[in-house]
Amino acid sequence: MLIIYIKDLVVEAKHGVHAHEKVATQRFNINVELTIDSEKASLTDDLNDTIDWSLLRKNIIDTTVNNSFNLVEKLAREIADKILQNKEIKKVKVSVDKLDAFETGTPGVTIDIENSI
Repeated sequence: MLIIYIKDLVVEAKHGVHAHEKVATQRFNINVELTIDSEKASLTDDLNDTIDWSLLRKNIIDTTVNNSFNLVEKLAREIADKILQNKEIKKVKVSVDKLDAFETGTPGVTIDIENSI
């Protein structure tokens, strides 16, 4: 098993239940950890044998920016579902922190899902 991750990806988007959250962007800190079955890339040194970080990052950003959900729970699930469309990925963990919610303290969620494909 191999774990691939992106940590501390800060994306500005509009998610939340309050009216002001639908209009003004807020910062979301996103961490994604995915498990694949193969360690082939560690032997072949070939990008085709692993998950491309650039594409993973782009998918996370696109999902975050191009949607507006009431709950970060739904945002985390959408990111996870998009990632799990790749049948090579066995498991994904997505954490979303809402950086601008409070003056002190950072609320967030983590979802951990195994691929059913």
